[in-house]
Amino acid sequence: MSLELVKESIRVNQIVGEASTQAVIESDIIVPDTKPDVARILLLDGDVHVNRLETVQDKVIVEGVVRYNIIYVSDEDEASIKSINTAVNFSEELNIAGTRQDMNCKVKCDVEHVQYEILNSRKISTKAVIRLNGRVMNEIEKQIVNDLTGVNNIQILRKKFNVNCYLGRGDSVTSITEKMEVPSGKPAIREVLRTDVKIGNRQYKITENKIVAEGEINVSTLYIGDDERGSIQSMEHGIPFTQFVDLPGINEDGRVELDFDIIDASFEPEEDSDGELRLLKGEIELKICADGYCKRDVGSIEDAYSPRSKIDIEKQPFKVEELVGESRSQAILKDSLVLDDESPDISQVFNVIARPVISEYKVMDNKVVVEGVVKNNVLYLADNDENPVFSYEQEIPFRHTVDLDGITPDMSCDISLDVEHCNYSMISAREVEVRLILDVNTGAAKQISIPVIEKVVESPVDDKRFDSQPSITIYFAQPGDTLWKIGKRYYSVVDDIKRLNNLDDDAIKPGQQILIPRRNA
Repeated sequence: MSLELVKESIRVNQIVGEASTQAVIESDIIVPDTKPDVARILLLDGDVHVNRLETVQDKVIVEGVVRYNIIYVSDEDEASIKSINTAVNFSEELNIAGTRQDMNCKVKCDVEHVQYEILNSRKISTKAVIRLNGRVMNEIEKQIVNDLTGVNNIQILRKKFNVNCYLGRGDSVTSITEKMEVPSGKPAIREVLRTDVKIGNRQYKITENKIVAEGEINVSTLYIGDDERGSIQSMEHGIPFTQFVDLPGINEDGRVELDFDIIDASFEPEEDSDGELRLLKGEIELKICADGYCKRDVGSIEDAYSPRSKIDIEKQPFKVEELVGESRSQAILKDSLVLDDESPDISQVFNVIARPVISEYKVMDNKVVVEGVVKNNVLYLADNDENPVFSYEQEIPFRHTVDLDGITPDMSCDISLDVEHCNYSMISAREVEVRLILDVNTGAAKQISIPVIEKVVESPVDDKRFDSQPSITIYFAQPGDTLWKIGKRYYSVVDDIKRLNNLDDDAIKPGQQILIPRRNA
């Protein structure tokens, strides 16, 4: 019977590279024909969404859209407040060496700053500074030789590796339609000025071949009330959701990386049963993307020999990640944001948009220290007729320690931050207290190299050498010797050596006498 290689297949997601870049998106926004001329802008900001990613040679092409919300004072006689929602498409590139077509990639985009200038009453020039952070992964399926058969008394030296195997990617897109009531005591809707949408209370659980993702879509709405004064009003609603993502191969012992993304959202006032615009109909398109992993013990063959033949093995190193550990922890922040002298007094806080940014992190033994800031944009109704809607930005620094057993300073670390909860309250007309809960998801991995067998050749040995070998060879162990090395050198079976020497395990000491039996005929 000839020598046969027994293989098992593993799939891994190797990191090719990471990159970060800053891009400036310039555009001219034209006021729609249905809107009056612009006299003065009260608030202009934006968010960014990635529509499409493409990997090509050494690059990632990112196509997306910057969505602007503009609240302005019109040049009409009554100087009414109006809003414009518009979007500007962009295409940018991330240079990541080693990238090839059809590789997996992830890109996160954030708007860092927006500048604007009124060119004329119908045109606004905008300049958005966005930050793009990208990572490219190469999905590889590798055949690992874990056994050799077909040779009598073959001796195999194995080593086990705990590999972070990749199961694949699954995503799910759902449309959520909800009719939200205007709270009692507030006027009906004359015109919607702005809606801010964010996801909170994110949770998930893993079942067989499926991920159940849950959360709440928080909607903050600024609108003009249908009252005599046309007062500016605000309201908040929460829309719970449950979404299923199919991911073959995942089970409760696996782990997932989840990305929640609001692809699109639109809101329109609707009449209630009394014919008043006291309903806000929201249509939200939500996408959840999941990458699944499982920890798997892989037995790789390091060496092999046979008492009856010579076995030559050709190997190549295969680099994979071994998951050391992961942690889901929370950082609780509380601070007061005090307006500067140039900002008008607060009449009512409409919303606080919080965005966490990691400044740096330090890996130590069994822990990771994360430092950064939360950038807070306070949107409020001002006690000022000239500037009835205003925004104020202020950062809250944070330092958070993550306990992670087994991590050491030489290991790579992947950290993601999400605002799980943001609560705020007015302390005074100049001060807002903000309370934040940050979800800190931390994973640690180390690069290991698995010796992968590429080729095995069996050849006969010189029988004359063994004819002259005594039935028992007395050998004194040298520094660095193992029973495996001794058995291979003398073409003897390790178990036979242990039995003859009454050894319970493989441990031997330099100078120790070892009796080596000759191979069986």
